[in-house]
Amino acid sequence: MGSFPLSSSNPPTQAKALSDVMVGVRTGDPQREAKGRRDLAEAKIAAYIERNLAVAPPLTNQQIHRLTALLRTSGGAK
Repeated sequence: MGSFPLSSSNPPTQAKALSDVMVGVRTGDPQREAKGRRDLAEAKIAAYIERNLAVAPPLTNQQIHRLTALLRTSGGAK
């Protein structure tokens, strides 16, 4: 359990995060499972944002600030 790194500078892929969740569950490693679940949420949110930004008109600075504030105050970041 102790050899799994809990931080990484590379953004997680959905496949890697899901693998970490499953390995954590199977091996009884709650830290790995929790990290995998956080990374999976991050990967899904990032993919959603990227898809929508690709088809949206450019955002104003005010819109970007509102969206940034939403990310900062949502979920576990309270």
